[in-house]
This record gives sequence, structure tokens and C-alpha cells, in this order.
Amino acid sequence: MLSYEVTFADTSLKNLARYPKKDQQLIVKNIEELAQNPNVKSNVKKLVDFDVSYRLRIGNYRVLFEKEDGLKIIDVIDVLRRDKVYRRK
Repeated sequence: MLSYEVTFADTSLKNLARYPKKDQQLIVKNIEELAQNPNVKSNVKKLVDFDVSYRLRIGNYRVLFEKEDGLKIIDVIDVLRRDKVYRRK
């Protein structure tokens, strides 16, 4: 049972589908772990001067997400390769 509900923006699903199956599985597994307890995951960082509040680091990928603690929702905004994330600012 997930403690937080995870929602995906259309863009995040579209980008996730572009990556190799093995990477997709790793990313989804990490997102599920994040949903169990988002305040403990060590590779989560609060972003400054960004459109999105948080990022989850998974190898060369970054999951950009918003977290609503009151409603217990994690909204995955985008899943991008590391080199693409920091250029879009």
C-alpha cells in the first residue's frame, strides 16, 4: 500500500515511454519507493528557481515532481535525462 498517491502528467508518461524498458522499470520502482515515504528518500532534492519543486535522481535520469503533503499526492511532472533537465530552466 502506497502512503502517497502518484499521478503522472501526460508529458512524463510520454518521455518515460521513450527510454529503454530496463530504465523504465528502474524509474517506476524508484517512484514507488518515493511514494512509500517521500520525506526519507536520500536522492530527492528541493529545487530553487525552477518551475518544479522537487527532483528525484535515478542514475542519468531526473524525475521532476510536486508533493502535496496534506492530500498525500506526488504529481510526477516530467521524467528526463539529466542533460536535458537543467537546460530547460
